[in-house]
Amino acid sequence: MPPGNADATSNRRHWLKMLGVGGIASLAGCAGEEGGDAPDGTGTDPDASAGRSVGGTYREALSTDAKSLNVLFQSDGASAKFVEATMDTAYDFRSADEIVPLWVESYSETEKREWTFTLRDGLRWSDPYGDLTAEDWVYTAQNVYGAKAPGESETKENWAGAVQYADWKDLTVEKLGKRTLRVTLPSPEPAFLASTAFWGGRCLPKGLIEGYVEDRDAEGLKRDEELNTLSYTGNLGPYDFEEWKRESRFVATRAEEYYVRDVAGTGDIPERFADAPYFERYELRILPEESTRLSALREGELTFYDNVPAQKVERYRKMEHLKFRFPPNPLCSSVYYNQRSNGWEMLRRTAVRRALSTAVSKRVVAENVYRGYPSVAQTFQPEWSPWYSADRIEPFGVGEGYGTETARRMLSEALSDTEYGYDGDELVDGRGEQVELTLVYRDGREAYRTTAEFVAQELSKVGIAVAPTNGGPFNTLQGKYMLNEAGDGATSFNAGPDATSERPWDLLYGVTINTYPINPDATSVIWNADGEFNFSGYEPEAPLADLYADARRETDDAARAETFAEIFGALNAEQPANFLHFDAYKNAYLKEYVGMPEKGEYGYLDEWDEVTWHRSDR
Repeated sequence: MPPGNADATSNRRHWLKMLGVGGIASLAGCAGEEGGDAPDGTGTDPDASAGRSVGGTYREALSTDAKSLNVLFQSDGASAKFVEATMDTAYDFRSADEIVPLWVESYSETEKREWTFTLRDGLRWSDPYGDLTAEDWVYTAQNVYGAKAPGESETKENWAGAVQYADWKDLTVEKLGKRTLRVTLPSPEPAFLASTAFWGGRCLPKGLIEGYVEDRDAEGLKRDEELNTLSYTGNLGPYDFEEWKRESRFVATRAEEYYVRDVAGTGDIPERFADAPYFERYELRILPEESTRLSALREGELTFYDNVPAQKVERYRKMEHLKFRFPPNPLCSSVYYNQRSNGWEMLRRTAVRRALSTAVSKRVVAENVYRGYPSVAQTFQPEWSPWYSADRIEPFGVGEGYGTETARRMLSEALSDTEYGYDGDELVDGRGEQVELTLVYRDGREAYRTTAEFVAQELSKVGIAVAPTNGGPFNTLQGKYMLNEAGDGATSFNAGPDATSERPWDLLYGVTINTYPINPDATSVIWNADGEFNFSGYEPEAPLADLYADARRETDDAARAETFAEIFGALNAEQPANFLHFDAYKNAYLKEYVGMPEKGEYGYLDEWDEVTWHRSDR
């Protein structure tokens, strides 16, 4: 699944996936040591019924609309957030080693290679599709996601274009009973539960999709009204779809029959789920302008605001109707280097990318643009991740790893065998013309533009002219600059080494991607040469594909940590992107909105029970 959260407003639990979608050993030392205290009695296990009642509307504002409500073709965090309101997933995590059973009631494993899942009884699709059963999972996996049936060995084609294909194509899936299925892996994977096949995974009703499967009708799947209006979701999620007005709002209403209510107080489902969710309506407003979203927050029109701009936090913390919390953020903000043929060809050289990363002060971005909330990034893991190894990391953009003269010297050396070189202060090509690069940034937040302008200013000091270009809201940015097209017309985030995006670009900023500290296996789709989300065309010098495969199979924790340290050390050394920072979420919410973890208790995986967060007038 493409990584989700390119959208910083997307749900942090899921990786839709990686963009901005949308996940550990200890989280001690995570960002977020300060924050608004929750009202008394609403701590991490607030099962007391006092003050908890159903009513009102939950409202949140997003900068960009969903691209699709069809789960087969979602590749952005905003779309994921829309669907999560109406459908749960197989399970979630409340901590690195503690599962929250949702559709899946229980599981077992044999030698970390065979994983057997038992579904809950009482899961139902909308009429006429009946119960959600193992048959639905197996049929969807084998016929749409690309999983194998027992005895099959050939990798299947992704005829439907499903974004889940990367997660399932190497798995063998079989039905063992009405509610039981088995997944067999090519080799043992100790962290399979935190892979993105089942964590965040969903299936579809066999009766809804089998006609399209039999006809290999990918266009029919894309156009199907039920798939695109979520009218098949039955009792599988907290809300039922009501309406979606494009570029305006998404509305869902409290589900009359939500399966979790029947199991509240049993197993790992706390009693407070008994009446979840606690809002009658769920509304997502599409407000592209940051000023408009902030105005709605200021006027008390929003229940929750995922990430208030750093420049506005102190002002909004003074407002009596609001409270704040600062959970850690696993999404990495980077300046991506286009290494495809419609970018500056010298960006394919590691030494050039290292020089450009040396030229940009990360501390200025973190402290001046983002007011000190982020921590500086040096690779594709935050420092609080158990997979981060400081002794493998070389600093870029800070201390001795930052400086104009150093960067100029590095560029001169990196380009010494080419037509490029310095003519006075300018870096010029063989015709004596200054090198000019296009830096595309995402619209929707003032900080994106400010950062792009600062990067342009820093690179001008090393003789490169940079033109900051507004790439539009995320859906536009994705379509024109991240998706690329092969010669046969196939379009994807990585349609092959010769594929290029619709519009040329050299640098790109404003796409935040999930580093999955709970299981970095998932990040291979970004950094392997043939990775499904390698939109920048990076071809690593280090054997990353082999290293990721080794880490995935490794059963010894220390050896697995060492392999990931090597992977993230290689990414630091090769600089496929200038890893700038990891921000802290700056959540603002109405003071009456309670139930989330208290100060000092929130962490990376703190939203597993958000359907029990509620409005209290106490």
